[in-house]
Amino acid sequence: MAPAPTTTYTTADLAARLGGRLEGDAALRILGVAALAEAGDGDISWVGDAKYAAAAGQSRAAALLMSDGVEAPPGRTAIRVADVDLSLIELLRLFSPFGERPAAGVHPSAIVAPDAVIDGVTILANVYVGRGARIGPGTLLHPGVYVGDMAVIGRDCTLWPNVVIRDRIVLGDRVEIHANSTIGADGFGYIFRRGRHLKIPHIGSVVIEDDVEIGANSTVDRAKTGATRVGAGSKIDNLVQIAHNVRLGAACVIVAQVGISGSCTLGNGVVLGGQAGVADHVRIGDGAMIAAQSGVRGRVPPGVRLAGTPAIDAAQNWRQLSQLRRLSDLAGELRDMKRRISELESAAHDPERR
Repeated sequence: MAPAPTTTYTTADLAARLGGRLEGDAALRILGVAALAEAGDGDISWVGDAKYAAAAGQSRAAALLMSDGVEAPPGRTAIRVADVDLSLIELLRLFSPFGERPAAGVHPSAIVAPDAVIDGVTILANVYVGRGARIGPGTLLHPGVYVGDMAVIGRDCTLWPNVVIRDRIVLGDRVEIHANSTIGADGFGYIFRRGRHLKIPHIGSVVIEDDVEIGANSTVDRAKTGATRVGAGSKIDNLVQIAHNVRLGAACVIVAQVGISGSCTLGNGVVLGGQAGVADHVRIGDGAMIAAQSGVRGRVPPGVRLAGTPAIDAAQNWRQLSQLRRLSDLAGELRDMKRRISELESAAHDPERR
């Protein structure tokens, strides 16, 4: 059973907060936010496109957040906004069950090196902060976080449970890293000599720039020398592997289970779909988009869309897949043609059948 709501708003309150135009009951009290199919009597839902108008009419939602171009179901209270998706972000924040950040302070079970700088930081249970680490005010370290020696973490960051920040790693401001992710593990590098793999030391760092979010169970490896870098505003999903010396541009989107091999360079605004793989030393230009499960082996120009393994122009890849699906039918047609040709050839050599 879901917990009872702790925050409620009238539709008039919500319209004012969202900068929207209210149609209907201004005193209607809203208890939560839910999708059309799941909404109940106390919920507000959202309709951003006319194709969802029929579903809106069938929904039990008490009120609807709607764009100007969509007609509201008869008798339903609506809040009209110019950008439903943008207003929905604020709406979800208003009803978030996660509450305010805990006050600054250090839990008694945490271990903080005497020379670490942690003024204005919230450190919860069983956190470790190493020697010479510096953490900016407003940052929150959830239980079990490890911060290595000489690591630098900026202002207003959030590190969820069991995040590991290794030695000498640098995080900018407003970075959020979800549970069990590791930043700064050794890069994967070996040479094979005298019958065994010899480990290449990785003595570089990782720099995570401002406003980056990294999902759960993801890894960003430290550089052999220099720094692995994730550009400002980039968003990385769960279960992503970013190898040593990768340089990721600003505002990139990396979807779940992507693997980026060592020393790759991705420009600004690059999008990698789920389970895409990028071979080592590849350069991908600004704004390129790589479809899910694609394999990238060579340089990618800016702004292109690729798909497949090896990745090629996306439209060409879809055409090839469409043709591939027709192979069984084509094979049957080919067998029929061969039979008919054989019959014609037999008839041509048989005087009695001429």
